[in-house]
Amino acid sequence: MRIGIVTLGCDKNTVDNEYLGGLLAAEGFTVEAADEASPPDVVVITTCGFLHAAREQSREEIRRWATIRERAGTRLGVIGCLAQRSGEDLLREFPQIDFLAGVGDFERVARLVAGEGQSRFLPAANSNGWDLPTQSPAATAEFDDREFAADAPRVLIPRTLPRRRLDGRPHGFLKISDGCNHTCTFCSIPLMKGVYTSVPRSLLLEEARRLLDSGIREINIVAQDITKYGLDTEGHLALPDLLRDLCALPGEFWIRLFYLYPSTVTRDLVAVLREEQKIVRYLDIPLQHLHGDTLRRMKRPHGRERTLDMLRMLRSELPDLTLRTTFIVGFPGESRQEFQALLDGMKEIRFERLGVFPFSREPGTPAHDMPNQIPDKVKLRRRDRIMKLQSTISREWATAQVGTQRRCLVEGRVPDSDWYVARSASEAADIDGLVRLHSAEELAPGDFVTARIIEAETYDLTGEVLECKPTPTFCTSIARESG
Repeated sequence: MRIGIVTLGCDKNTVDNEYLGGLLAAEGFTVEAADEASPPDVVVITTCGFLHAAREQSREEIRRWATIRERAGTRLGVIGCLAQRSGEDLLREFPQIDFLAGVGDFERVARLVAGEGQSRFLPAANSNGWDLPTQSPAATAEFDDREFAADAPRVLIPRTLPRRRLDGRPHGFLKISDGCNHTCTFCSIPLMKGVYTSVPRSLLLEEARRLLDSGIREINIVAQDITKYGLDTEGHLALPDLLRDLCALPGEFWIRLFYLYPSTVTRDLVAVLREEQKIVRYLDIPLQHLHGDTLRRMKRPHGRERTLDMLRMLRSELPDLTLRTTFIVGFPGESRQEFQALLDGMKEIRFERLGVFPFSREPGTPAHDMPNQIPDKVKLRRRDRIMKLQSTISREWATAQVGTQRRCLVEGRVPDSDWYVARSASEAADIDGLVRLHSAEELAPGDFVTARIIEAETYDLTGEVLECKPTPTFCTSIARESG
C-alpha cells in the first residue's frame, strides 16, 4: 500500500510526519511525499491551525485532495493542529474525510492509515495510552500560570520512534519538546498543543545519532521554546547540557538553534555557543515587539530594556552572531510611538534576518477581543515600512561579506551547470537566503566547503569554492582574506 504524506505548517509538523512515516514504513508500507500526478492509496494531510492564512491553506489542501479522492478512490486522512482545533467543523465541511485526528497520535494514526479501526475524530489527550510524567515543582514555579484541563492535548514522545525522511536534503530537525505554557495573549498554540513537554535527553541523543547516520549534516533544534527544555523533566534549564551532549557525538555536522524565548537566554547557554564549534552562531529569537507597553499587552515576560540588554550582550559575547527575529505589527493598541520604538530598536540591533507579520485575531485568544484593534490597512503599511528598513540592513550586511571566506554546507547542484546551492552559518534552510557557489570540482549534497564571497544581493550571496581541503572542525566565524 502506498501512503502519501502532505506536510503543512512548521518544522515540528515535519518531524511528526517523519515519525508517522517511520511507523508506517516499519509495517511494510511505501511512504512518500504525496503526489497528485500519482495518487497514493491513502493520503494523510498534517494541517496547521496557527494563523488565518495557514488555516485557509490547510482547507485548500483538504479540498484539493477531497476532489482527488472522488476521482482516484484515495482514502483521505486529516491530522494535526487544525484537526485538533476544529475537527468537528472540518468533518462537516469535508464529508470526504475518512479519518481525522489531532496532534501527537502517531501510533493510533498509523493504525488508522492501515485500516485498523474506524474513527472520525480523536481528541489528542494522551490517546496513545502512554504514561505521562508529572511536571517538577521547578517547572510549576517557572512557567506562567496557564491552567490545562485534564483532557487537554499533549504531544508526548515516550520512546525512540522510527523516522522516515521524505526528502534527501542534508539538514533535518530534532524536536526537543512540544506544547507551550506561556500565556502570550495573541497565540493559539497552547490551545492546540497543550502543556510544555520535553523529550527525554537519552531519546534525543539516540535520534540525533540516527539522523547523522542517515546523512544529515545539519541538525536544527526546534520547539515552541527551546530555552525551557528540561525544566519539566530535569528540574532545571537543561538546553546547555543537551547541546554539550549533542556536540560530543562524532562526525562533522552543524547544530542550529530555533525559537529561543528571550527571557531565558542564559549566560550558560551563551558560554556553550562560544565554546562549542559545532553550533553555528545563529539564533532565532522571536521578540514580537520592542516597546514595553506593547510587550505587556502581549503578556511577554520581558520589557524593552531587558530585551535590548540581552541582545547587546549577545552581540558583545558573540561578535560573529547572526540574529533572526520576528515581529508582530498592528497589535491592539499599538500607537505610532510604539511602532516607532520598534523601528528604532531595529536600527540599533540591526538584525541580519527578520520576519514580520500583521497581527491576526485568533479566536480563543485574549487579544482577539482587546479594544483598540488596528485597521488592516495600517497593519500592512507598518509591515511594509519594517521590511523596507530591513531590506536596507540586510543588503548592507550582505555587501560587507564580499571578500570574506565562509564555511558552507552544499544543498544541491543547479542542473547542467557548475553552480551549486549552499548555505553558510548565516542562512537557515527555507527561511533565509542562500549562497550560490561556483566549483570546478564536483560537489555533493552534505559536503562542507570553504568559499570566498564575490557578490552580494539583498538576501543571497555568491561565492567561489577555494582549492583547499575542508578543515576537520567547523569555524563559524567570518575571516577576511589577507591581501
